[in-house]
Amino acid sequence: MPELPEVETVVRTLEKQLGNKTIKEVKVFWDNIIANVNPDVFASSLVNQTLEKYDRRGKFLIFTLTDYIVISHLRMEGKFFIQPLNTLKDKHTHLIFKMEDIELHYNDVRKFGKFYLYSKNENLTCLDKLGYEPFDKHLNGKTLKKLTRKDKMVIKTKLLDQSLIAGIGNIYANEICFKCNLDPLRKSCYISEVKWDEVLKATKEVLAKAIEQGGTTIRSYTSSLGVTGLFQQSLMVHSRENENCYVCGSEILKVKVNGRGTYYCPNCQKPKPIVVAITGSIGSGKSMVSKYLSKKGFKTISSDAINDDLLTHQQTILDLAYILGCSPEDIDKRYLSKIIFSDKEIKNEVEKYLHLQIYQEIEKWIKENESEKLLFVEVPLLFEVNWDKYFDCNITVNADLDLIYKRLFENRNMSKEDVEKRLKTQLSAKEKIKLADYVLDNSSTFEKLFESIDALIKKLEY
Repeated sequence: MPELPEVETVVRTLEKQLGNKTIKEVKVFWDNIIANVNPDVFASSLVNQTLEKYDRRGKFLIFTLTDYIVISHLRMEGKFFIQPLNTLKDKHTHLIFKMEDIELHYNDVRKFGKFYLYSKNENLTCLDKLGYEPFDKHLNGKTLKKLTRKDKMVIKTKLLDQSLIAGIGNIYANEICFKCNLDPLRKSCYISEVKWDEVLKATKEVLAKAIEQGGTTIRSYTSSLGVTGLFQQSLMVHSRENENCYVCGSEILKVKVNGRGTYYCPNCQKPKPIVVAITGSIGSGKSMVSKYLSKKGFKTISSDAINDDLLTHQQTILDLAYILGCSPEDIDKRYLSKIIFSDKEIKNEVEKYLHLQIYQEIEKWIKENESEKLLFVEVPLLFEVNWDKYFDCNITVNADLDLIYKRLFENRNMSKEDVEKRLKTQLSAKEKIKLADYVLDNSSTFEKLFESIDALIKKLEY
């Protein structure tokens, strides 16, 4: 099936070869080709209409004429041929547009293609369900994460979903996954915002290169307008079953994913763990959740623990002393807390430095545990510092405010004023819940909390 690069090539070629020609006659030989109006109306409406503009939306070709807009979808094997006047049609030609000096023949062996006719003031309903264009400047990883955060569809299939990103077909979905070192069977909801940005970048690069090379000529599809796609020479995995990966030398494999042939490198695209962030308000029970997960055999790590460890490193102390303009002997956790709460500018400088160091340690830890299926990272201020973008999904631990006060008073000897001061530096529980992928309620017994954790683990492992 022609995909975005092939359709873009056809649109550009038609624009170059047809320009602003005027349609003199239209002949329809297969009524079902015309989708939304009577075939006779389609044919008569286009007489004496001049081609003004050529566009593409996803895999649809859009032709703007004097009074109308014609939209075409080539489906599996639709092709255009430019022919001399009065050329005899072959058995697969279902539509002919006769112009002043040439004819445009639409050929379709399987008869799956469709044409739509709209007046210029009509809503183009056949395009209503299309998602973002891959090159849309408003499209980013944050938007894609938001749209897929509850979607269990595997990423290979999701890339083919035209309601998410319009124009990607099977060939390019395989190439995009390879370029991102992405397991094609990974569920869409377990792809981080940062990874979605990487997927989008790869999508643009793959499609742009394919457009530059005129698309991909595979099996039954060729441009039919004097253009032959060359991108098949650049394919890294598609149609390369049993051949060696150009990057690592492993044998390219082919599997069926929702009925579509999926080519991938089992080494470059090996499954990676789902990295889950655990967050929540102070005193909500994040550490309790982490400890329980650890007892269940899951690998866990705490950003606070990393921070504490960093403050024992001589280099960290020297760097912070330089930032704060103080003696290294003054640097400890209590001093930093006092400074951070009293000066916003200094707070930003210190946090910028420490956050970089902390996340580098988390990345190192993730790499060391690549063989795990699930990894859990406790990050108290996950949303406040915009770290949710780094994680595949997140869990917010929530508890009643009265319980939080009680726990912090009994376990940490914190006064109500101390708790309120801390809570003011954090998003409210309501805001955290809104941003959460999963919520664990810790307002009852530990037994009920643990039952909720067990149920959540089953969801994550499914």
